[in-house]
Amino acid sequence: MATERGHQLTDGSGHEHERPEQWGWHHEFGKGRQIMGWFSVLVLALMLTTTHYNLAGALAIVLTILALAGGLLWDRQRTRTQWRR
Repeated sequence: MATERGHQLTDGSGHEHERPEQWGWHHEFGKGRQIMGWFSVLVLALMLTTTHYNLAGALAIVLTILALAGGLLWDRQRTRTQWRR
């Protein structure tokens, strides 16, 4: 079981666990996030071309596309104006 001693976490085995910030994980995916996000939107849009026996599946896909596209557009706007802060 993990217990906290100061800022180090241990699991009882004597090994100390480091936080991601301590070993350098400060990475953002940059353009890859946008590229794979729009690829996901495209794949979901292609899934709409299949046969749907009722509209529940199509509605879920459309709502997912809208949420994903909205998030990608928000992310693009956020990264575009980030240097102004």
